[in-house]
Amino acid sequence: MLKTSTMKPFAVGDIFLGCTYLNNPDDDHMGDGRILQFDKDWRPKGTLYTEGTRYFIVGCKMGPDGTLWGFDCHDHIAVRVSPDGKQIDAWDSGRSFGSINWDSGGNLLLGEYFIGTQIWKGTSAKFLDNGTLGDGNLYRYSPALEWLETYEVETAVEPTMFKGVTHSSIHPSGDFITYTTETARRLMRYDLRNKQQMPDLDGYPDADPMDRTDKRWFIAPAYLPDGRLLCTVAEGLRIYDEAGQTLKDIPLPGYGWAQVCPDVDTRHALAANVWTGMAARIDLNGGVITESIDVGFTAPHRSLAGLAVYSGEGSQA
Repeated sequence: MLKTSTMKPFAVGDIFLGCTYLNNPDDDHMGDGRILQFDKDWRPKGTLYTEGTRYFIVGCKMGPDGTLWGFDCHDHIAVRVSPDGKQIDAWDSGRSFGSINWDSGGNLLLGEYFIGTQIWKGTSAKFLDNGTLGDGNLYRYSPALEWLETYEVETAVEPTMFKGVTHSSIHPSGDFITYTTETARRLMRYDLRNKQQMPDLDGYPDADPMDRTDKRWFIAPAYLPDGRLLCTVAEGLRIYDEAGQTLKDIPLPGYGWAQVCPDVDTRHALAANVWTGMAARIDLNGGVITESIDVGFTAPHRSLAGLAVYSGEGSQA
């Protein structure tokens, strides 16, 4: 296919969806990397075809300087797009990073998506020199992309057995990160100041981690500026207070809500469903979807694996 990028300079409220154009019948995660751009009212605005990638674009997030990040974790590539809508040189990180946060000094905190020695059926990925897909840790890098520190964190057992730190969000204090191993039974936290594992914020210790019919699991966390935590679960969105108590459960249509982030107006959140191809704006007070779109890629040809909103420089979303 002819690939022509049409992404425009970012405007406040612009929404970005990682939605790779799958075109390899032998690998169900492989295709032309794409990030779709919409304005704040979900009107299509442009498309970026990512250079240097071959698989899903996952874990999209805006950096404090307004740079849009995303990851081809299968190929160890980080995608960066400047606020003028142009892709910066892709970064071959050497690891399967799939989520990113920033500390108060501008250092990067990266979650390693893969663990183990065998990728899930239907796709492929690079291996490390040690013969594994990854170690499933958190890593701190300088703004110049120099490695600074590794945090050896716990991960959780889940049915596919190859996922490490798949989604993560730093608390507004900067003291700790809350993270998940997608479709596992633990909502985990790591203390960055004291370099130690914290008690889980929530979990289902009575659940069999290999039972895929019991969908009591956690997928994507995202902090609101006031310290409340959004987290997508099997069929909806949950809001937690800082003590881990559930404030609200918001049911959403269909299974597969794998991305969430606060909107510019933090009364609302944006969420994306990788299985159905739906992206939506949710009124957190009312507990309802106010707008939604369908990107046209549904399971088994699912690829809606990234979500971010531009709030201007000096924010993360």
